[in-house]
Amino acid sequence: MSLLDKFIRYISIDTASDSSKDNTPSTKSQLEFAKMLINELNLMNVDEIFFDDKNCYVYAKLKGNEQLPKIGFVAHLDTSEQAKGNDIKPQIICNYDGNDVKLNHSQIISSEMYPDLKTHKGKTLITTDGTTLLGSDDKAGIAEIMQMLEYFSLNKEEHGDIYVCFTPDEEIGLGTQNIDYKIFKPDLAYTVDGSSLGEFSYENFNAAKVDIEINGFSTHAGSAKGKMINAIRIATIINSLLLDELPENTEGYEGFFHLTNLEGNVSHAKMKYLIRDFDKENFEKRKVILKTIIEQLNNKYNNCISYKINDQYFNMYKVINSNKDLIDNTVLAMKQVDVEPLIIPIRGGTDGTEISYNGIPCPNIGTGGHNFHSVYEYICMEDMEKTVDVLISIVKQFSKNKKLVNKRESK
Repeated sequence: MSLLDKFIRYISIDTASDSSKDNTPSTKSQLEFAKMLINELNLMNVDEIFFDDKNCYVYAKLKGNEQLPKIGFVAHLDTSEQAKGNDIKPQIICNYDGNDVKLNHSQIISSEMYPDLKTHKGKTLITTDGTTLLGSDDKAGIAEIMQMLEYFSLNKEEHGDIYVCFTPDEEIGLGTQNIDYKIFKPDLAYTVDGSSLGEFSYENFNAAKVDIEINGFSTHAGSAKGKMINAIRIATIINSLLLDELPENTEGYEGFFHLTNLEGNVSHAKMKYLIRDFDKENFEKRKVILKTIIEQLNNKYNNCISYKINDQYFNMYKVINSNKDLIDNTVLAMKQVDVEPLIIPIRGGTDGTEISYNGIPCPNIGTGGHNFHSVYEYICMEDMEKTVDVLISIVKQFSKNKKLVNKRESK
């Protein structure tokens, strides 16, 4: 099965996660997809395959030379719930002309709004029909890892053990919740979950989610003076005090407050926020800012607001930056297949964060996809193929690297 065939097959299954759930998998469709991958791994004659069907984790191991570094690759089964994910109708555009891409009679991917689009002129693009997301986050990563595994299963080149882990519910922060590190035990690993070809990221947001509940008091509007507590209005006050730093106004290393959900009426309202910042000290300050706003409003409106702030993940920079061999060899592996490394921070999260804090350094690599979580999502086929080359090159590079081997033997 070709890389394109794999990708089209994978996106045909709607695996959107459900943020209202706390257990993995949050949706049954992820189990269906996992079983599909298990079948494909069996056909590849991968040495060891294990399916945690309770929590929906797929593990695989292609055995190699035990004296060489053990490399892991991770991608997630779920897709975002921020856009419709069922009945995806991919459109394949050969020899893209460099102009706007028409999705349907009323929607386009604008080359002005998305300037990266023009860099793919002359190549093959896969887009949506404008009604769904595409699912390249992260089914492109899964397809690329599967293609890399197929290469090494067919070509008996020397390498260390290659580990694979496909996780559920990364999009809702539960991806690493139940990883079994007795099964998944490489020396280092990569999440294949980034965007542009050549992306190599080992910095990410510190992240927290906030649930706010406002209990108002409703009475007839004509006689409401001194009595009514309008829950919706209080919600808008909270948000108005956080407007300086929103996702749409920030970039690079700037953090933000992101209101993801607001529902309710005069009597009752609920809000959900994401808090994000690269700097740990600023991250903690953001939590204090929100707490202070709520406390001040509670003093004014009879303690009508309750809230919970839960940390989700932390910046992995400290873990990865101390491993110079990992950084240097990844950069070299990319250059050996004519891919220019693009070292940028992840303005989001990745399963690699928690994996890194569990003793396996795990930076992130781009898949070739763009505009994730939206109907304007697209991916470049040639960039997917090149990403497979990068994964193969990484395995080869570490297989001949003596520094990491010596470091492991000295432990």
